[in-house]
Amino acid sequence: MRMMLAMFLAALVATGVGRSLRSARAGSGAEKAQQAIAAKAVVPAVVKEKAHDDEKAKPVVVPFRMLPTNHMLVEAKINGKGPYHLIFDLGAPITLLGNKVSEESGVVEARAPRSFLFGMRGEAEIDKLEAGGLTVTRLPVIVFDHPILGALGEMIDQRIDGIMGFTLFARYRTTIDYQAKRMTFVPVDYEVRDLMKELPERMLGPKVARERVLAPPGVWGIRLGKAEGGLDAPGVPVATVDDGSPAQRGGLRAGDVLTTLDGRWTTSINDVFAAAAEVEPGQPVEVVILRDGKEVTLTIAPGEGA
Repeated sequence: MRMMLAMFLAALVATGVGRSLRSARAGSGAEKAQQAIAAKAVVPAVVKEKAHDDEKAKPVVVPFRMLPTNHMLVEAKINGKGPYHLIFDLGAPITLLGNKVSEESGVVEARAPRSFLFGMRGEAEIDKLEAGGLTVTRLPVIVFDHPILGALGEMIDQRIDGIMGFTLFARYRTTIDYQAKRMTFVPVDYEVRDLMKELPERMLGPKVARERVLAPPGVWGIRLGKAEGGLDAPGVPVATVDDGSPAQRGGLRAGDVLTTLDGRWTTSINDVFAAAAEVEPGQPVEVVILRDGKEVTLTIAPGEGA
């Protein structure tokens, strides 16, 4: 829009300059006239655009009442029907409606199939929701009879028809005045994700298995055997010790069983690597082993390398 206005002004100015060159008598008068015309043409468009933006960002107020459970209860119309009683819950990850209100308001058809669990109908959409000064269109919802809503309704002797959650509140900057019992909504430019479609993938995790490789920063010069007995294993057997390695210089031998390294128990190969990864090259640490059934404490400083 700004570029189009700039091009429009440039064209008008250029026209004024051309005319002033062709007519010395018109001179600056023609140019001023062209600028005046441009100002009259541009100002209404700018004012109109600003008014439209102000209207979009205009705050609206929704009254509520507090339940004994400290939930905010709001009266709202759904698709022109109602009013219905809805809990406005900023912490709810979804927006849900009960089966009865969904059928009455046309969110779902009465003959739509239900699941055995809570009579769930699945995903649907509210065409228009009106609460106080707030009007929301195309609001995604999940339709089922939440047992908590039934329990709350019995407590206050009034039916509660649903919960307004993330898919509504994410569209607005919301201010809550508990003393005046009203919420103020200001629209924001935020793309609301479909959490229900993303949820299964999030719960199942990545489709490609991830590997984590533990590699100590220093060189020890040993190869380990498999520990037997799981958590009950006395330690991890040392299969071989490299000639001239830091482990050999520290007194470690093949056949020894590692029980602790730098104060950490080692009952698996992963335990040994995790403990060794915390030791910096050149840092001497205590290594406790079993040799011929006796406990021996050695001091080993890993060398440089990976």
